[in-house]
Amino acid sequence: MADKTSDAGHFARDPRTTAATENSMNALKPIMLFQVSMLGMWAHSIERFADNYKKALDETRWETVRQETHGVN
Repeated sequence: MADKTSDAGHFARDPRTTAATENSMNALKPIMLFQVSMLGMWAHSIERFADNYKKALDETRWETVRQETHGVN
């Protein structure tokens, strides 16, 4: 005979379980929002780094072309 305490439906209908789950989800929400905002800031920082790297690479390439064209060593 199956024990009722191990039945998943029993846990879902238990008001204490649903209250504990709701409290846990309410506590997690600000943490998740903070992590998402930190991820957005990190992504923005990586994009800025990539833009700066590309700009510096282009400047270096054009300076090299200019030196080769004008015979400057």
